[in-house]
Amino acid sequence: MESLDDTLAALLAGGRPAGTVTRGLLIGLRAALTEVAPDDPAVAALDRLLAGSPPHRLLAGSPPAAAGPAPGAPLPTGTQTAAPASPASRGLETTLAPLWARAAAAADEREPGDPPDVPASMWEELHLLSLRLAPEDRREVQAHAADDVRGAGAIPGTTAQVTVLGPGHEVLIPQLLTGGHALHRGLATAPDAPLPIELMPYTSKLGGPGADPATVAFVRLAVPVLHLVSLDRHLQHCLQTLQFRGFAPLNAPAEQDRFRGQLLARITALIDAAPGTSHWLECMVRLHEAVSSVVHLPPATDVSWWGRLRMHAHTILRDAAAQLGPGLVKLPPNRFAAARALTAHDIPLKLPDSSGMVLACVRVWSKIDDTENPGRVIYGS
Repeated sequence: MESLDDTLAALLAGGRPAGTVTRGLLIGLRAALTEVAPDDPAVAALDRLLAGSPPHRLLAGSPPAAAGPAPGAPLPTGTQTAAPASPASRGLETTLAPLWARAAAAADEREPGDPPDVPASMWEELHLLSLRLAPEDRREVQAHAADDVRGAGAIPGTTAQVTVLGPGHEVLIPQLLTGGHALHRGLATAPDAPLPIELMPYTSKLGGPGADPATVAFVRLAVPVLHLVSLDRHLQHCLQTLQFRGFAPLNAPAEQDRFRGQLLARITALIDAAPGTSHWLECMVRLHEAVSSVVHLPPATDVSWWGRLRMHAHTILRDAAAQLGPGLVKLPPNRFAAARALTAHDIPLKLPDSSGMVLACVRVWSKIDDTENPGRVIYGS
């Protein structure tokens, strides 16, 4: 007869619905045990089970689709549904294709690939592309997309059914309805949304009266990135721990897993660190590096959603460092010639119109406990 451990391990290794539900229950159980009996041997036993299970794969924190994709079809994202095809949904991808091409060009995407051939994927990718644009251009893409799907008989939403933790209340991908079903559930952020399943054990630590505001703010900033690396096929990363030179595409599942593992580890390290200490600042510098290392090619403009996220990360880190003293972290200047005094192992990107300019800071210069670490930038060449 199989032991309970064997049964649970088999469930964790199983298909998406069974594995995800089992993992969620175990994480919740572990969180409760940690609160009331942190030394209980069951905590270590649960850690062993969870460490051996596949990573959480339900993107954007939504329930699994009721049915799998057809053979050869792309896997649905966590915000898409298994709604049955309706006359209104058929051909939506064709209707939206010209707008998708214009959005990809406006975002300067170097390798856009083929447009998605599934309506929900096309709707999702259009709005993901718009996150790279200036606000007025993003609004224009959203308005045209809404008009196009209305013309095809679908109903564009202004809200989302899936909400994840984030720095503010914002709809990133509106829901899309057709034939009485949600073809796409949409994706929004909110500062009071629950933590993702992997971070549930830290709910009380981040939500309690003694929670550090800077730590909470940075976690809110990092969690949307945790979701978007699994949704946006055009994202790359240059986290030096994983990719010493250049960029690695995040559309490969193995690379996603490696990066998400690093990002989660750095989030939890910051939460566990005592606020106001050198170790806390070091953890924040490392989390800042992971968040900043997620980029498109070329990096999105500073006024875009992605650019505002970068700027927000810089501000939180700079203000946190100022609590410990002046000059502990430095952001590089905009011109690469001046930035080189603060950086090492920088990444060139061939962009003649931006030659000699810093396109994104992916690691700040820091000096913590007399240990100096160089920054790192992407620059136009």
